[in-house]
Amino acid sequence: MTTLSMSKIRAAIVVATLAVASGAAALYAQDQTMRSQVKVPFAFEVGSTHFAPGTYVLSEPREHLLSVHGPSGTALAMNRRETTLSPATESKIVFYKYGDRYFLREVWAKGSTDHLCCPESKAEHRVREIQQAANRASIAAPTNVETASLENTR
Repeated sequence: MTTLSMSKIRAAIVVATLAVASGAAALYAQDQTMRSQVKVPFAFEVGSTHFAPGTYVLSEPREHLLSVHGPSGTALAMNRRETTLSPATESKIVFYKYGDRYFLREVWAKGSTDHLCCPESKAEHRVREIQQAANRASIAAPTNVETASLENTR
């Protein structure tokens, strides 16, 4: 009978540990360092995910990880923080445009000297190379850089 009781105690400890761990993850997710909303009037890409025009929520659930969530899906993108000498004058996100395709590249918060930079995705790299070959230029740069204003939701 003691063996049965010890098994029940071990099972209860495992269940309690899992409950605490999942509760901590939920609390951490609620305490994100950045959470902003943006209305994007054009289709765009983040990593390998394509998004339709619409309103999206950007958040940073963990350092070096950007989450984009909206009506046409969710994506996670690796990023790095870069620092500038002057604080940003507005909150915005920056897209690089090649032809008719937009790629999310930067996230700026008003008043901050830090901003998030998303690396060039494989899709963006391919599009840039195709544009470079078509233009026969030594350097293919985005034909246009678009920005969209961010609205803090916290």
